[in-house]
Amino acid sequence: MRRISRVAAAAALFAVPAAYSGTVTELRSDSYLGFMGAYTFSDVINDSQRGFEIDHAVGVNALFGSMGESGWGYEIGFMYDTFETGQAVATDFYRSAAGLDLTYSFGDRKSFTPFFLIGGGVAYNDVLPDEEDGISGLANAGLGFVTGPVFKRGQIRLRAEVRYIYDWFQDGFEDIRAGAGIEIPLFEEVTVEVPDPEPEVKVVEVSTGLTDTDGDGVVDAKDQCPDTAAGERVDGNGCTLPQIIDLKGVTFEFNKARLRPDAQTILDWAVDILKKYPDMQVEVAGHTDSIGSDAYNQTLSEARAEAVKTYFVEHGVPDAQMTVHGYGESEPLDSNDTEEGRERNRRVELRILN
Repeated sequence: MRRISRVAAAAALFAVPAAYSGTVTELRSDSYLGFMGAYTFSDVINDSQRGFEIDHAVGVNALFGSMGESGWGYEIGFMYDTFETGQAVATDFYRSAAGLDLTYSFGDRKSFTPFFLIGGGVAYNDVLPDEEDGISGLANAGLGFVTGPVFKRGQIRLRAEVRYIYDWFQDGFEDIRAGAGIEIPLFEEVTVEVPDPEPEVKVVEVSTGLTDTDGDGVVDAKDQCPDTAAGERVDGNGCTLPQIIDLKGVTFEFNKARLRPDAQTILDWAVDILKKYPDMQVEVAGHTDSIGSDAYNQTLSEARAEAVKTYFVEHGVPDAQMTVHGYGESEPLDSNDTEEGRERNRRVELRILN
């Protein structure tokens, strides 16, 4: 029979966990490139204003964009259009333009996101006769959307838009231009601060004089496995520790290695286990879902495992007791076809080595 002194019981009534702070590295994609083909309905207000019965044009777009956390952003774009004259004896008309647009996105552009834009620029119109070629101002406004990633590698998404364009060339032209293509996120590595969590007061109820028949450190009243062999390593319920301990509740957001605040309870439980068995060597194993390249997911899984190890060291677990290994997307627990499954796969485990 083991007894806990009343002095020790009183001292254990208040326990405040140590605060954790530090920095982690993550990838963000606030910027992107876009490439589209386009079809223009020419002179929609004053039909055939350009002459030669021109009613349409075909063209291409290229753009660089950036979006802030508020949803506002900007795009720098270039476009080139060929206006079909339909005349065998006359060349087509051409317009090339560059401009800057203010954008607002109704979402994070990581899933289906509508947006609108408004802006202007300059255009060069190449027409007949050549002496009438010239540079003019150009204004446009439009609506569009981007989808979530449709390709695993590069997180490429689809984009479609419709713009009203006013070109001040000559007497002024009004066009409707529809475009469709792809958007490619530009990832960058940033270092972010992990804030200190608010200290939490825990009240621990300790009873004295309770028995521990099998001597595993868990009193009989709470021992769910009362017949464990002497010397067995057990969890808080008195049951033998598995070879692989899934730190359930320690999950990660997409593309991030930052620990969530709600992971503290399970991490503190793991700290107690590691301190209880200082001779136990463990591997901190990190895992990701399948979104992203193999090389990127390998790096991200190592960063997640390293974040958990850092927490353990900050809370008094010896560094030499642990190793770190990233498994990338190679060992999923669930299907990567659903958000719930991908969240389960973004995890960290403790693997007992001895």
